[in-house]
Amino acid sequence: MTDHPQENHLEPTSVATSTFFKIELEQYNSAFGISAETLRVLAASYNVTPEVLINRALTMWAQAVIPDLDLDTPTLTPDQIKFLEQRQQRADDKTTQPKQTLAEAFKQLLEGVGENHDNAKSSPRNGGHS
Repeated sequence: MTDHPQENHLEPTSVATSTFFKIELEQYNSAFGISAETLRVLAASYNVTPEVLINRALTMWAQAVIPDLDLDTPTLTPDQIKFLEQRQQRADDKTTQPKQTLAEAFKQLLEGVGENHDNAKSSPRNGGHS
């Protein structure tokens, strides 16, 4: 592994310079992702394109994990960026720790998603939960 001084900071990616990128879906539905067919059927059930559905899902995820995310503000605040950098640092630290079991990895993944989401406040605008 090479030593990069900025390795622990969020770096610009292709998303930073482009609004278009390619994703590869799973061949079959699994805990690691859904199939292209499932995405198409799910999007059609909401009468939207797969791209719109993915964008909405990412927006909901961002709302759930980024503290005080304001969708009317075009950029993240310095505190939000710091929070995400700290999350990345914790993830980097975990990669140097001993291997965990699959059960531990799933538990950790589930604990990290939605930690700031408040279902009591949910409405159709932010996910349709009731």
